[in-house]
Formats: sequence, C-alpha cells, structure tokens
Amino acid sequence: MAAPPPPPVLPDDVVEEILLRLPPDDPGCLFRASLVCKAWRSAVTHPHFRRRYIGLHRHRAPPVLGFLHDWEDERIPDFVPTTASPFSLPAPDRRFWRPLDCRHGRALFLYDRGQETQELLLWEPITGARQRIPVPSAFRCAWPTAAVFCAAHGCGHRDCAGGPFGVVFVFTLDISPNADVVTSACLYSSETGTWGKLNSREYEFSMDFEHHSSVLVGRSLLYFLSDGGMIPEYNLGSGELAAFRPPPDDYGSDNHRFNLMLAEDGGLGVAEAIDFQLILWKREASDGTNARWVLSRIVDLDIDPCTLVPVLGFAEGANAIFVKTIGSLFMIELQSEQAKRVCHNHGFCNLIPVVSFYTPHSRLQVPRGEHQDPAPPLNLLRRGGQQGVWEKKSLELAQLLFDKGCKAINEKDFAHAADCFRHALEIRVRHYGGLAPECASTFYRYGGALLCKAREAANRSGANLLGKGQTDGNMTGDGDDSDLDLAWKMLNTARVIVAKSPEKTMEKVNILIALAEISMTREDRDSSIGYYFEALAILEHLVRPDHFRIVDLYPLCGDKSVSNSAV
Repeated sequence: MAAPPPPPVLPDDVVEEILLRLPPDDPGCLFRASLVCKAWRSAVTHPHFRRRYIGLHRHRAPPVLGFLHDWEDERIPDFVPTTASPFSLPAPDRRFWRPLDCRHGRALFLYDRGQETQELLLWEPITGARQRIPVPSAFRCAWPTAAVFCAAHGCGHRDCAGGPFGVVFVFTLDISPNADVVTSACLYSSETGTWGKLNSREYEFSMDFEHHSSVLVGRSLLYFLSDGGMIPEYNLGSGELAAFRPPPDDYGSDNHRFNLMLAEDGGLGVAEAIDFQLILWKREASDGTNARWVLSRIVDLDIDPCTLVPVLGFAEGANAIFVKTIGSLFMIELQSEQAKRVCHNHGFCNLIPVVSFYTPHSRLQVPRGEHQDPAPPLNLLRRGGQQGVWEKKSLELAQLLFDKGCKAINEKDFAHAADCFRHALEIRVRHYGGLAPECASTFYRYGGALLCKAREAANRSGANLLGKGQTDGNMTGDGDDSDLDLAWKMLNTARVIVAKSPEKTMEKVNILIALAEISMTREDRDSSIGYYFEALAILEHLVRPDHFRIVDLYPLCGDKSVSNSAV
C-alpha cells in the first residue's frame, strides 16, 4: 500500500500569523520556532515580523525576560532568565562589567576593575549591539552609578533600540577629610558623542552606589538610591541635582531593605520588605514646593519561608519587584500581587531586570556615523532572496527605485512607494553608510510614505493612526502603528543626518513637520510643538513672511494637522 501523501505546506503568510501569536512572556517558544527550518527562521528574524509582533501585543506591558546581577559565582550565568522555558541572552562578562541599569531596550555596564574604571558599556539585549562610552573626566571614585534612557522625541519606548540615547553618570568626590562631600552628575548624549556640563552639590555625607539602580519618572526626572539611603534626583531638562531622604523607618526597616520603584500614579515610590509584607510608599507634593512620603499600600505575600530580606530590583515597564528569602528569589507582580519563584537565592546584592519584547537572533547591523548615532536596524533584503544579488545592485538602480517611489506617491499608491523607497534605501545604505548625507532624502521619503500609508489605513478602518477605535484588540494590519513606528524611526534618522549640516532647506522643514504630526498622533504635544517651532524657524529664512506655509504653521502651535508635507 502506497504511503499517504505528505500534508500540504502552509503558506508563508499563514505560518507568520501563527508565529505572531506565540506568547511574549515565553520567548523560548519563538527561539525554538526559529530552529525548525530556514523559512521559519527567516520569518521570525525579519524586522517586519518584530514590528507586527510588538503591534499585536501593544495593549500589554513588555515581559520581564530575566535579570542581570553582580554575584561573583561563575557557575551562575551573566543573564538569569525568569521565563517559563529555557532562554538566554549573551550578556557582557560580569567579571569585568558591573551592570548598572537597563531601560528602553538598553543595558548599561561599568568597567569594574578597582581603580581602573575608565568606561561604560552600552548593550542592547535584543540586537546584541554594543558601544563603549568613556566616563566623565572628573570622575575619581570607586562606587558611582549611571542610568540610560531613550532620547528620541516622541518615542513610545516599545522598540526604541538603535535610536539616540542619553546617559546620566552620578558620583561622589571627597574633597578633604574635614570638608563637605561633592556629589556630581553629568549627562551624555549619543547625538553629540560628548558629556555635558558637570552639575555638583555639596553634602555632609558621601554617597556610594553599589546595591541599587535608578528609576525614571515621566520623561525628565531620574532618581538614584545610595547605599546610605539618600535619594539623588537629576532633572534631565534643567540639569539640576538635588537629594532627599527615604521614608521614615517606622516599620523597623533599614536602608538596605529599600529600593526605588514607580508608584501607582507614575510618581516616585519606594518599596521595603518587612517579614512577610511589602511596604509601598509614594512621594507626594504637600504644598506645591515641599514633598513628603505617604504610605501607599501594604502587600501581604504568601511566600514560604516568609522571612524577607532586601528588595533587590524593580522591573520598570512591567511593574514587578524582586525580593529574596533565605532560600529563594521571587518576582512579585504588583498589580495582581502574585509571587513567582524565579530561582534559588545565590546571594544576589543587586538585580537589573531586563524588560522587552523578544524576537530571536535579531542581531541586525546598526550603521553608525561620526558620533556613533545609531540608525534604525534595517534588514532590507527580500525574504528568501540572495544577499549577493542585492549587493551588486548599482546606484543607478537605487535612483530608478527612488524615482518610481516618488511617482507612486503622486499616484497615492503609498504601499508601492514605501516598497520602492525601502529597496532604494538598502542600496544606498550599503554604498554610502547608514548616516551618510546621501541617504537623508531616502530615509525621509521612506518615512513619509509609511506615514501616508498608515494614515490611509486608519481612514479606511475608521480608527486613528494609533489604532484607537478598532473593535478587535488583536488587529495589527499592514497600515497600523507598526508603519507609524517605522515611519518615525526613518524620519528621525533623516533628521539626525540633516541636522549635521548648517544649511537651511525645505527638506529639513518637511522632516520636522512629519515628526510633529506623528508626535501629535501619539498625544506627545510638547514634542510636536517643539518640532513645529523648529520647522517655522527654518521656514522663515526660506520664504516670504506671508507665504502660505508660514501662515499654516503658526496655528500649529495650536493643533492643526499638516496633510501633504510628509512626502
């Protein structure tokens, strides 16, 4: 009897739809799927898949993938997963790099060889990209701290690796045995590749930072916790540095039981562990100038054994806290108050949670410019295509694709236009480099086409550009916020490139207006108005004061949308 015929092969788009629905909190599923065959690996490692995957789960918080730590036992991996199935990330060797912080898709490490400390290391857990950053020249102490954050205007922080970032470095310097101690903070910008002005304050005590990481409140306030219990505050907008004390020890706690967190209202909070309870505090303004600590709530924990020791870390973005008992380490989800045992207590002193959506083997080459400004990760090869074929494509073909894209824009065929600009961008990035001036127009046109495509899809579905108004919470589509996010990345890269030239051009104006529109769509009004003002300042040098574009821009510092300037 003849063997039955093999089952029909599933179409690629059906396979992708299935893989998109694998659970984000168990990234091992996607990793194992990538090992099934080349077709599946190609599907899950493609940037389009990652954008759709994040878009599909946009109504949930990113999962806690695991944590970095400072324990010296070499038998424990540098990255410890907290997921249901085995999973690993190639973290930097903690024998040399002490983890300090992780936020917005980036982790920050300090070269830790005693007094030889000379540099920081930025690591993107998902892409694997690494970048070394020298510490400020004024640094002279053994236990500093630092925090990293996304510096991209209007970014929703769902997938912001590869964009501009900032680092705040905090340290204390003892001037003399009888004098006050100077605590200093300094801000690094990836867009300039330099440290800014050093801001310092004198205090009566020294502040070392060995056991605690930072929290970011809103978009402008970073808080750190020193080993002695003081809480420095750094204002990203003004550069001002302040410090205040933690909550009172009415519950018999001590400084080493505290850890910073975000309160339920998004403000600064503190968690401490006492016996079988978590005591949660929040900082409230009492009269508009002074602030005080207020008890927020007490969480009873069903953990055996129930004797808790310090709160070790807060998973920013996932609203979870790590605590340890005598024998185990637990992760507490603050919303549900559910406790999950993660592993044995190996004597960890500080944990740096890694919070992100994971797609496997996303080791994308990130082009970098003069100041190592990261351009967005681009895997612009066709699925299943041969890389060698595309490497032979000439600049003439790129220009032909660019011209076809412009024609498609005029014909309102935005999907075809985006495809043409995408392939043109691939060729030019390979030839000139990711942040070359020759690529600026293509980044801008590609971003503009994606923005128009997203706007068109939103108009068809009756939803706004962020997808609000859809009845199906799992709907992502091809013209939703995935296109909008990629449009923002392309346009922001174009902005970074053209900003290096002092020349005032209409292209700069159009890029800024398109970014302003996306920011307004994301309800980031401050960034939107900032972009509009930048555009207006340039436009006033290019056209007459009564030109219709200036007339249109003035009310935008109100709330008017620009419809055709994106491309």
